[in-house]
Amino acid sequence: LVGGAALLAAGAASADLLVALPGGILSFVGVLMCATLFVPSLVRTVGSLAAPLGVPGKLAAVNAVRNPQRTSATASALLIGVTLVTMMMTGAATVRTSLDNVLAGEFPVDVSVTGQDTPFTAGDADTARAVDGVQDAVLVPVAGTTDTKTWGAYDVYALEPADAAKVLKDSNLVLADDTIVMPQGIKDETLTVTGATSSVELKVLVSDSKQLRPLITADTAAALGGPAPVAESADYVPMPQIWLSVDEGLTTGALIDLRSDLAEGLDVEDYLVMGSAIERAAFEQVIDVLLMVVTGLLGVAVVIALVGVANTLSLSVLERTRESSLLRALGLTKGQLRGMLALEAVLIAGVAALIGLGLGAVYGWLGAQSALGSFADVVPALPWAQLGGVLAVALVAGLGASLLPARRAARLSPVAGLAAD
Repeated sequence: LVGGAALLAAGAASADLLVALPGGILSFVGVLMCATLFVPSLVRTVGSLAAPLGVPGKLAAVNAVRNPQRTSATASALLIGVTLVTMMMTGAATVRTSLDNVLAGEFPVDVSVTGQDTPFTAGDADTARAVDGVQDAVLVPVAGTTDTKTWGAYDVYALEPADAAKVLKDSNLVLADDTIVMPQGIKDETLTVTGATSSVELKVLVSDSKQLRPLITADTAAALGGPAPVAESADYVPMPQIWLSVDEGLTTGALIDLRSDLAEGLDVEDYLVMGSAIERAAFEQVIDVLLMVVTGLLGVAVVIALVGVANTLSLSVLERTRESSLLRALGLTKGQLRGMLALEAVLIAGVAALIGLGLGAVYGWLGAQSALGSFADVVPALPWAQLGGVLAVALVAGLGASLLPARRAARLSPVAGLAAD
């Protein structure tokens, strides 16, 4: 356990998944091997919360840890499943948050569409704005060219400051007539932009986005007389773009449909429709598939745990036949006997689920840190609603496992039970 935890921490710190993965596996095997050292104690501690329920609650807390080895083995079956599912859910939530930050730095707008054969016009922007899910759309025409010392020549685009505020994700980027906004990495302090009829020297404002097209205001572009003509034999012709902002809260499926609708409405190929929203949808599609697989694994783990808890309670009922009958003879009702056994099952399943939730959250965050730490700031994120659902499923599974053993124990008459060998 200690060796695996150290290896896992080292892998997370160095953002090396190949180091973290064996560390995670080794440490989890250590947790399972040490389960007898802490599971009974935790069950006993949590069981103290059942004391207000009276005699059935107090007896359930004591009986749940009567056989520590059996209790630990039963809890471990559910612990494995809950840890796995929680790890994937936490990892997915953390990856989503981290990717949002990365994509926000990569792409300046939610969606951008590049013209394919025919240059876009203002009418095309209106067409894009009418697509379901689009909040706003603006046409971004080519205004000229500039030559940087850092990365060479760039095509320069024009945009009204009011339109920039509608679509640019970075609210700090404010266009001015005497500046040119450049992508991340540009070292030049001033740049000369050349148009069809004149040129102008502008101060450089560097953005946080690597994919941003160089931008100047529409007034500055008008002074340049538009872009210089391109020879018909040229291999590359710069094309106007359409930049869009999308509605908040669109699902992955809605974003995928949005991409198809835009490509169809603007008569371009799907790959020409890109942006942070589209990239996020593609990543989330993969994450959702992985979570569906893990949810299936949770179902299998719950079934295994259900059988394990039911077996443990059945053995407990058989071993305590005379004891249960004596309690019945002393005044314990059938309902109280059933409640005692149900509490035993819920205690075991609940403690296993809580341990699994804690371990899974830690493994999920460290796994995301190991996989993404080299190129993104990984911020831990917990999907509270999903984790609450996992805990509820575990408790219901434990309660369901107690039904048959409790029914058998309650059906036995005190006289017959006291006469049993």
